[in-house]
Amino acid sequence: MPTTFLISSLVLALWVGCAQAQLKVEITAPADKASAPLRPIVEGKVSDPSATIWVVVHPLEDSDYWVQPLVRVRANGSWKVQIHMGRPGSLDVGKIFEIRAVVNPEGELVEGKVLPNWPKARALSDVIEVTRR
Repeated sequence: MPTTFLISSLVLALWVGCAQAQLKVEITAPADKASAPLRPIVEGKVSDPSATIWVVVHPLEDSDYWVQPLVRVRANGSWKVQIHMGRPGSLDVGKIFEIRAVVNPEGELVEGKVLPNWPKARALSDVIEVTRR
């Protein structure tokens, strides 16, 4: 019995490791290097529809990373959320913002939270750069 338990535990650990390694998230819109308004809609896909996704925005001229509203993921893994890219008015027009999707973060995230860097998470999208128009 101990051998069977050991083998079962090893198989389970390998399966869980593979499942974690395969979790993927991507931003499909806006495109990298695009321009966008103050409140663009960010869209994407995730390989696990049960995942928790947050979008984080980093103004290049600033050291802060801004947590956006919690994303609602559809059953097919697609998602979209409307974010804030800078301040209202023309103050941030022409400025570059980095945007990244964060899946199943290690710490608690809430909309409006300001972070010192990208949060640690089970999966991260590539960073896209978007210019505010």
